[in-house]
Amino acid sequence: MTAGHWRILVLCLLLVNTSLLIWFVLWPRAEPEALERELPPLDASLPHLELVAEVTEAERSLVGGERCYSVGPMSSRDLLERAEQHLGPIAISLRQRQTAADTELGWTVYLPAASRAEAVSLTRDLQARGEEDFFIITSGPLENMVSVGLFENMTNARARQARIESLGFEARVEVRRESLPQYWIDYRIGPEDTSPWRLIVRGSPGAQHREILCWDE
Repeated sequence: MTAGHWRILVLCLLLVNTSLLIWFVLWPRAEPEALERELPPLDASLPHLELVAEVTEAERSLVGGERCYSVGPMSSRDLLERAEQHLGPIAISLRQRQTAADTELGWTVYLPAASRAEAVSLTRDLQARGEEDFFIITSGPLENMVSVGLFENMTNARARQARIESLGFEARVEVRRESLPQYWIDYRIGPEDTSPWRLIVRGSPGAQHREILCWDE
């Protein structure tokens, strides 16, 4: 082929390629078929998933339900009755409870005695040595012992013990304990109610306020 023929062939190829490019770019195409298909409706009997954010305020109240609390211990029935007066207007129900607690009241310095007669003899000996602060204990775990002093401070009790021992007696120190009643009040309120429990705690030294499990009516 001559050079002229080659030029004609190249021009024809260029025209064909240009025509194909224009056809692919400008020619309208059919829309692709949708890949997603419509799903069938779910069975109404299946459980429904509900997001927390979708729960209404009314439903929250039903979920939370009633709340129960306890206030105590209180040292007297007067404080208990006062607490009930504060809680009565807002409480759905109330109940009172009483417990007992051993309380340390201080220290007793005493002389041991095996019998009442021995205790009387010890008091005579104490009086002969110039002691006047003593008495025979008539009940409790130290019955028939001779008390020579009651003290709130341990240092003072030990000093009294040393004083009595210096007179030739066997003196002992014992913690004084007493079982005292303690009073509690339990109450139930609604999910939106507010309790005036701080007033009760402020008026009852040592009392605490805590949530408890609700009891059966």
